[in-house]
Amino acid sequence: MPQLIGVKLLSQTCLEFVINNMPVLCEKLPSADFATTSSNQTSQSPFDQLPSKFLEEIICALRTKRCLKKFLGLLAAPQLETLNLRYLSKKDDCSIHFELNSLRCKYLKNLSLCWSSLSNDKFLTSVIPTFVKLQVLDISHSEAGNSSLEVIGTYCTELRELELMDCPNISDTGVKWLCVSTAQNPGREDGKLGLQKSLLKLGSSGTKISNAGIFLGLETFRSLKVWDIVTVKILAEIHKDFLNRSQEIPKYSLMNLKLASDICDTKTFGLVLSLCPLVIEVDINIVRGLTDSDILCLLSLEKLRKLKLGGSIDGCSSYVTFGGGVTPILKAFGNSSLKTLSLSNLCDVNIQVIAQLCPNLHSLDLCNNSSYSTAKLDEEWGKIESQVFKQLEKLSLSVGNSSISIPREHFILLLSAPSLVDIDIAGCSMLNDDVLQEVVRVQKFHHLESLEVKKCHNVTEKGIDVFMNDQNPLKKIVLRWCRQVTKSNVDYWKEQAKMNNWQILIEFTTENFDRFDFYGEEPDSESEDEYYDYY
Repeated sequence: MPQLIGVKLLSQTCLEFVINNMPVLCEKLPSADFATTSSNQTSQSPFDQLPSKFLEEIICALRTKRCLKKFLGLLAAPQLETLNLRYLSKKDDCSIHFELNSLRCKYLKNLSLCWSSLSNDKFLTSVIPTFVKLQVLDISHSEAGNSSLEVIGTYCTELRELELMDCPNISDTGVKWLCVSTAQNPGREDGKLGLQKSLLKLGSSGTKISNAGIFLGLETFRSLKVWDIVTVKILAEIHKDFLNRSQEIPKYSLMNLKLASDICDTKTFGLVLSLCPLVIEVDINIVRGLTDSDILCLLSLEKLRKLKLGGSIDGCSSYVTFGGGVTPILKAFGNSSLKTLSLSNLCDVNIQVIAQLCPNLHSLDLCNNSSYSTAKLDEEWGKIESQVFKQLEKLSLSVGNSSISIPREHFILLLSAPSLVDIDIAGCSMLNDDVLQEVVRVQKFHHLESLEVKKCHNVTEKGIDVFMNDQNPLKKIVLRWCRQVTKSNVDYWKEQAKMNNWQILIEFTTENFDRFDFYGEEPDSESEDEYYDYY
């Protein structure tokens, strides 16, 4: 059933009290400068006795209240592991800068300065040397430049993730300095790996890093598994000499690849896969000239965990077919490694075949496909019994054209998955009360937590009532632009939730874009167009 509103944990109550009374709690403390207390002195801050988790929650709440700068010196205790300073404004610079230049949180592992005015070369080059234990650093959407990368490469020898997205001042020079400083500091005296081997994830979209910088980065950080700007086209361009000769080609540790719409030669797809034999996640935007035989290059992979395949907008003009391109891939990986499947703008997608070949899927996304088929598997695949998606947790269905319909039996098959946690359905005319009544005879949605239904005009309150019971753990219902679901229906569910003491969020939007959301206790002032309750 939807979660009952329970009594708050004592720890949560205490945290809320501390957060709401920080000025009172701190006004009688000694006027010591906690930010400048040296590492060999005994700190006088009472917050130094709290676990890192509680400190992180207090810092997060104070940041939201825009009063963090007053108390950060007290909260930046040595045991603090995560510090999130996202969205700090310029008016906080002076105070925060002084407090961060201390050794109090010298064991910090995660630091986020995304969208923060603190993220510039002057600040970062003075602060980063303090945090030599960092494992995750995010300075995205900032003025950080190349000098910052040099300092990061010198001091952050245990870094695993580095996010630099939308930092226009970072270029190939910064990558070069990062690589050079990394090479000069291959590992610390305590036997750590060093950045060359520790860095696993790099995000740099929105920077000025070119193919030259990408090549240098790949050659330096040989353990790198994820780099968001590395695509099939880029790998083909920087290795075109290798790909055209029979000599031994380099191997990278990258685990995901994207074939974008700007690829020059589709025939290089298979050759690029040979550069990255450890790839387990593939995102393909089907381009003109790409055929089933190109897609079948994926069969060379040892494992495939995630496959995202997007066709052209007109769908059927593509040379990639479900039967000849997608089905063999599902046959090879569906019963072993494949956990996430996304298919969009394709023709003749067969849900029954997906169920038969991929019984272990955890996530399935079918978006705006041009048509759906009920054809059975060819005899060459052997006798494979019908399957239920026993492990499917997340289901997303979207139909962009009202004339396109998912076969009723296949639609019921999807909703009958017993492990569903998250359902998102948009524009599906086949979703109606009868279908939901039939599904509920098969399963009771014992694991369902989130339900989103948008532009489904054949479902009424009778169908949604299937979910409003005490047999599922539903936390959230989103109903948008469904003609036969009205505000009075939502008001009834609101009263039902109040009567049963359910903790459930309901978001409702009419076709006229009037929005009515229900979370929690009713506010003092309530408008007719929009009001909030939370149960």
